Amino acid sequence: MSIAKDLLFIIVLLILFFVLRKNISLKSELFNQRENFIKTLSHDIRVSTLAQIRGLDLLYSKYNQEELISDINNSCKYSLDMINMLLNTYRYENGEQVLNKEMFNFSDLVSISCANLDYQAEEKNLEFYFNMNSSIPVFGDKSELAKVLHYLISTTIFYSERNKKIAVIVKKVCEEIEVAIMYSGNPLSEEECRRMFSNNPRFSTVGHGIKMYMCKKVIEFHGGKIGVENLKNKLNSFTFTIPVKNNISMVKPALLSKLQPFRL
Repeated sequence: MSIAKDLLFIIVLLILFFVLRKNISLKSELFNQRENFIKTLSHDIRVSTLAQIRGLDLLYSKYNQEELISDINNSCKYSLDMINMLLNTYRYENGEQVLNKEMFNFSDLVSISCANLDYQAEEKNLEFYFNMNSSIPVFGDKSELAKVLHYLISTTIFYSERNKKIAVIVKKVCEEIEVAIMYSGNPLSEEECRRMFSNNPRFSTVGHGIKMYMCKKVIEFHGGKIGVENLKNKLNSFTFTIPVKNNISMVKPALLSKLQPFRL
C-alpha cells in the first residue's frame, strides 16, 4: 500500500511539473510576443503616425498641399501594410490562410517592380542587370510578392554605391523559384546578415527593419525562405525562394486582402 501511495505521489509530482513547465513556456512566449508588438507599435508605427499628424497640421494651414497630400497618402499606406502584416502574422500562426493566390508570370512582376523604381536608381546612376527567363509562372499572392520585390529592390538601391549595377537573377530550380538581388556596397557583417530579417534587427534607417521583417513573413506565408549574405568584394545579395505550385489547400482571406494599398 505504501508503494502504491509513493507511486501515485510521484505521478502527481510529474504531472504538476509538466503543467508548470508548460505554463512557464506559454507565459514566456506571450511575454515575447507582447514585447515585440509593443516595440513595433512604439517605433515604426508611431513614427509613421506622427508623420501623418504633422502633415495634416501643415495641410490645415494650406502650405504646400499637393506634396503633403502625397506624403500623407504614402505614410498611411505604409502604416496599413504594417498593421496588416501584424494581423496576418497572428492569423497565420493560428492556422488561418492569409494569402490570395493566383497564377501569374513572375518575370513580369520583377520587371514591373524594377521599372517602378527606375527613378530612384537614376538618382544614383544605377543600372539593372537581369538574368531570367521571359516567362516563369508561379502560383502566389501577386500583390504581396510585389511588396517584397519593391522593399528589397528599394533597399538595395538605398545601400548601393553610385554608378554600379544591381543584378536581378531569377531561375526555376525543381519546384521552386530562386531569386537573388545583388548590389555593391559596404560589406554586411555576419551579425547584420543574421539580424536582417529578425523582428528586432536594429537596422540603421527607421522603417527598413520592419520592411525586412514584412518581407520575411510574406515569404514564409508562401512556404519559402529568405536571407541575405556577403559574397566578397563588397557584393551583398538578398535571396529568397518560393514554391512554384500550390502545395497547401488555400482559403481566400475574408478581410485583409481587401485592405491592401499596394497595387501594380
